[in-house]
Amino acid sequence: MNKCQVLLIAAVQSLAVSAAYTQPKGSIANELSGYVSGAVAKGYKASVLMWEIDAISHTRQGAQFSGVVVSKNGDILSAAHVVTPGKSYRVMFPDGQECVAKGQGRISIPPAFMLPDAAMLKIVDEGSWPFAEMGWVSSLTAGAPCISIAYPETLEQRKPSVRFGHISILQNKYGFLQSTCVMEPGDSGGPLFDLLGRVIGIHSGIEVAENVNYEVPIDTYRKYYSALKSGGNFTLLPADTDVLGSDSLFSAIRKIPLEYQLDLQVRSDKKLKQSCVRISSLINGTRRYILGAVLSLDISHANNAVAKSFIVSKSSMVGETPMIALENGNIVKGIVLKRDRANDLVLIGSSVMVNQGIKFGSDDTGNTAFQHLGRQLRSPRPDSIALRGVLSTMQINLPPKTSHGYIGASTGFKRDKLVFTFIQPGSAAEISGFTIEDIVESVDGLPVADELDFVKAFGKYQAGDTATVAITRAGQKITRLVVLKYPPQKVGNHPAENFVGGKSIRRDGFHAVFVQDASVQPSSCGGPVFDIDGVFIGINIARLSRTSTVIIPALIIKKFLDVN
Repeated sequence: MNKCQVLLIAAVQSLAVSAAYTQPKGSIANELSGYVSGAVAKGYKASVLMWEIDAISHTRQGAQFSGVVVSKNGDILSAAHVVTPGKSYRVMFPDGQECVAKGQGRISIPPAFMLPDAAMLKIVDEGSWPFAEMGWVSSLTAGAPCISIAYPETLEQRKPSVRFGHISILQNKYGFLQSTCVMEPGDSGGPLFDLLGRVIGIHSGIEVAENVNYEVPIDTYRKYYSALKSGGNFTLLPADTDVLGSDSLFSAIRKIPLEYQLDLQVRSDKKLKQSCVRISSLINGTRRYILGAVLSLDISHANNAVAKSFIVSKSSMVGETPMIALENGNIVKGIVLKRDRANDLVLIGSSVMVNQGIKFGSDDTGNTAFQHLGRQLRSPRPDSIALRGVLSTMQINLPPKTSHGYIGASTGFKRDKLVFTFIQPGSAAEISGFTIEDIVESVDGLPVADELDFVKAFGKYQAGDTATVAITRAGQKITRLVVLKYPPQKVGNHPAENFVGGKSIRRDGFHAVFVQDASVQPSSCGGPVFDIDGVFIGINIARLSRTSTVIIPALIIKKFLDVN
């Protein structure tokens, strides 16, 4: 057992329950949390994932999108830009039920085919389906809180993601309801709910700014419900209209506090800031910045202690000589004590006492349940106010789509020998000295028979891992240790790909994590996340997409620290 292990064991022997901050009972934050939980309970079950299927074979034909069931016999509201009348669609409910729906009516007016972007589908299978009630836009005011329950494409989950925000504009220049509930591809057609759990809009589009999200107002569906249900592709507003009616719950919806009234109390903010620090370090010659969560661990019983404070952060963004910025402006050198590549965690020790920090509770489980969805979270930053978000998902897995080990070389056959046919400039293969026409013999001592063998050989690796590759060049066998890199990071022109700060480099390849909707920039990951009651939830480990920041739960951090 080394010195660092002794320190860790000694440090966790006196852990106690502690809250970095709490909201006072009766606060607006607590009141809104109650409303959000009730709205999620009503709307979640009716929010569906869909994609087009072949009418005969039922094989998938297109990209995913979202929708919401609004009647027990299976009427589904969605967006015109993802639905075609007469085509068949697979419908998947959060509880695992699946069925088939047909596209009915769509209203999409040329030349832009942008407005009003309303469509309806009908479930063709027999059954009585979970559904949500429709609300009234006329009952809303600017600042009214709202929630989105839909299926962002980057998460690739069969259960929806919850996001919280407010109505910013009741009718913008395009005729859309506008909200701050963040969206991305895959969310199109999904529902926006008021805090009584009623559908008030359908997701349509976004701008680059994360707080600009367009919704088809529910009143459009109320007005043209009969026309949409009758089917057809409308290029003009239908002449057949329905009576909008009035909202019997108008008074109830107006009693709900406005979103901007959420209180972040000044006296609590200082405690939030003390739980995190900013860390800088050099990685491959580039200076990287990240936050760290300060852990208040009692090491008074440890002999020959090398650290007075512990900080946990994001390993792939911390070099071997981290520098820690203290609250008083001083910079101190940190010591890397431990790393966990699978969860991208690093433990840093400091010879200087850093703030009060966070104490775990012995009863922390790290588990979340359905009733926690939409729970308000806070992500403190040492140099600005805390970021607000809500818990968007229960525990999920994120396969290594963009963080798998990448060698940067292609193979093919030449004179019956498997050779390198392409070496990407700057890749792991080039850095290792491989060249075109080198004969590929083995990876990690296992023979490579063909191109597929070569690709599969690296499937178990993440970026930063090492693999042994053996080649033959001019009759001489050469074996090299290759440090694998990240695959090329693709950035498209879609507004969802161009938000401020962008995505984290290491943003997937995680198991049993949570997601929140706070706009945490990559350089502000690594810091702690607390719920409304001051309970330490975990740390922000990565910005995955416009809608999603990934949280490593406190339970995983406790296991990393060997906390019982």
